[in-house]
Amino acid sequence: MQFIFYLPAILFLISGFPQMIKLLKTKSSEDISISMYLITCAAILIIVIDAYLHRNNSILISNLASLAITGTNTFLVVKYKRKSSSSLF
Repeated sequence: MQFIFYLPAILFLISGFPQMIKLLKTKSSEDISISMYLITCAAILIIVIDAYLHRNNSILISNLASLAITGTNTFLVVKYKRKSSSSLF
């Protein structure tokens, strides 16, 4: 029954794409909180480490996917925020 843990990963990936597309189109991240993205990445990373240590593959894979989309969005937010202002937070 561990396949149920893949569903949140799919939903998380779907939820992250609109922000990624907007960031890529506008090349602006003025109104986006970098702190929120950094904290989310840290939380997901902790889950990934825990899943790895406990050999829970479904949670590991789903959260690696989540980390990929969140990490990409975080990178884009930082990249485009640097161009528009000097303060990241």
